[in-house]
Amino acid sequence: MAKVIKIDPENPDISKIKEAAEMLKKGGIVAFPTDTFYGLGVDATNDKAVKRIYAVKERDYDKPILILIDKRDKISKYVKDIPQIAKKLIDKFWPGPLTIIFYASAAVSQSLLGRGNKIGIRIPNNPLTLLFLKAADRPVTATSANLSGKPSPSDPKKVNENLGEKIDIILDAGRTTGIKESTVIDITEHPPVCIREGMITVKEIEGFLGIKLRRGAI
Repeated sequence: MAKVIKIDPENPDISKIKEAAEMLKKGGIVAFPTDTFYGLGVDATNDKAVKRIYAVKERDYDKPILILIDKRDKISKYVKDIPQIAKKLIDKFWPGPLTIIFYASAAVSQSLLGRGNKIGIRIPNNPLTLLFLKAADRPVTATSANLSGKPSPSDPKKVNENLGEKIDIILDAGRTTGIKESTVIDITEHPPVCIREGMITVKEIEGFLGIKLRRGAI
């Protein structure tokens, strides 16, 4: 059964964050709050842990899993290239609910890629999440804390109810905003493809870039 660690998002106890991060470093699965919903985090460089998260979620291995980082200067380690259009999106929308898909570098666990060669990355706009990522000191998966195909949870009680017997820690900071998921843009295509429209609208991105996006599917 998952250990529930209650934490005040306004005044977080760093020792509790470090406890969750240490579990993640050991290969554990941690449910944690983000600026959208609760995510399931494992060490994204640990192939065994990544495979475990697919099993817990009952997720198709053909579906990739995105990662979170806490600083922009860490992107280059996990992607082959950062095109100019990606830099513009990063400057405008990070930290925030925009996931950008790049060609993955060899440093990324192949299990994350859904049998492909691309990786989705974002920096969340949530101080508690960023503290957790800093303590983990590695890229962390951020697939929604639910069974595949079920609604993404904003309530940690729902996470415990559905996944509590399968994961190790729930970092309980109360309900998240939980309005929509992150928007996902694939910048490896020309023009870029909107894989999923979430909190940031396609219209807003098109207006900023001055181009029309194509539509895809996640």
